[in-house]
Amino acid sequence: MLNRCGRGKLGALLLIMAMPTGFLLAADIDWDELEKKAQQYTGKSTSISSGRSSSGSSAGSVNITLPEQPTARVVTRTERMLSEKDIRHITVHMKLANRNFKKKNYDKAIDELELVFERQPDHGGGRFMRAVIAARLRDYMTAWQNILVAKEKDPENNKITSFIDKLKTVMPEPEKFVGVPGVYRPTPISVCEKAGDVIERFLKEPISQNLISFSTEEFVSKGSGATTEMLMKFSVAPDVGQILDLFKRSTGEAVERTDDKSDPKQLKIRFELADLPLKNPKVKTVSSYRDFVKFISEETDVALSDSVERDKENKILEITNEVAARSFDSLNDFLRKASPYAHTYRVLELKLSYIKGQQEIIWKGKVRIEYQL
Repeated sequence: MLNRCGRGKLGALLLIMAMPTGFLLAADIDWDELEKKAQQYTGKSTSISSGRSSSGSSAGSVNITLPEQPTARVVTRTERMLSEKDIRHITVHMKLANRNFKKKNYDKAIDELELVFERQPDHGGGRFMRAVIAARLRDYMTAWQNILVAKEKDPENNKITSFIDKLKTVMPEPEKFVGVPGVYRPTPISVCEKAGDVIERFLKEPISQNLISFSTEEFVSKGSGATTEMLMKFSVAPDVGQILDLFKRSTGEAVERTDDKSDPKQLKIRFELADLPLKNPKVKTVSSYRDFVKFISEETDVALSDSVERDKENKILEITNEVAARSFDSLNDFLRKASPYAHTYRVLELKLSYIKGQQEIIWKGKVRIEYQL
């Protein structure tokens, strides 16, 4: 039996991961819905479950099936709509952040701003405040990262322009950042976090819409950072040049194609994640692994099950989870919440899949995480 975590909207997807690809139980099929679809094609009442028409003959039977694997997904750049609950959450925590900022309780203000960014990562006012706090603490790289997001949201704001002019007097605008442009998350503190952000950035672009699966290899130490390889498979031949350029801009480093080019629908690349440690340098302990993972999986709406569990030295628990998520953003949300309590993690593989019997598309695959107990 699988140990199941994550009973949110995707909780039912756990059964998918226990079945072979393309396997579907009759009990899982919505026969009434399929019959309605069949009537659209035949114009007559058709009993799909028996394979016969209502008259008893088999002439009206219609075979409606989904392909085993989706060949594409919709990629949009529209901003996520905020719910009323999100807006209330943001309003409350921005007020608390302002209150602590005025009292110069910067650590508490940062904590409140992080809660704002969880709901609206590119919140202009919050990013401006975070930049000001970073500058006062002489963390100029963080100041640059946040003020550029604020400028992107409000380019005509005189306060932002004035702040940038002052920031340039103590540190020129960096040519590259530790963080990934276009991914509004806290600055990565390990190669694991940055690798996840690089993949998230790639999947936000239309050039990734025909990606049907990918896998990554172990991180390999290189200088002050590490490299990893990523194998991607597409339903149609991709624009390799655009993909290499995007990864180069996301990582700030050179990207190399490493496959033999024999399959036009396949691409393998090696990219570098510089100036970051291989493992989390400030890992925290998890007192109750089960409760912790259950909480963050429900919070991020990621369904997962324990596949392989291995105790390592110094109370390190290595877990390989089978996962299902509606988007890679959701999975990266989960990984970022797990990250403070993990030495390292990696997305082993993901494959574009259908929810059983539906046209709704999800990512399904495996991740490996080393928790500190």
